[in-house]
Amino acid sequence: MASSLAPFSNSKAQNRREWPRYVAEKSFALAASVDGRLLACTVADISLGGARLVFDQPLPPVELVDLTGPDGETVSCAPLWQDTHAIGVAFDFSEESLGLISVCLRNIVDLDKQPSLRAG
Repeated sequence: MASSLAPFSNSKAQNRREWPRYVAEKSFALAASVDGRLLACTVADISLGGARLVFDQPLPPVELVDLTGPDGETVSCAPLWQDTHAIGVAFDFSEESLGLISVCLRNIVDLDKQPSLRAG
């Protein structure tokens, strides 16, 4: 799984993202309902706009992804792309989505190394 956590290229040609993306420094698992099938996944990277989720098992074609965070809130996400073991999802700006993003950031990024993420 280490190769899936590699940092993204900073090339302007490859980086078309609207929001800064934070690569997981620590493993953080979420429950994902993928087309109604409950699967564990790991957050590989995340931004305000979306996340890359990595699964231990191969995935069939995905049309719907619901993520459940530690607080039990469910967030529906739009799948943007997928490969055999990963899905890229887009978040909306609902209160539930922003709460899940916050929980993920606190759990995957070392805040001492990323002072810009600390509140205050």
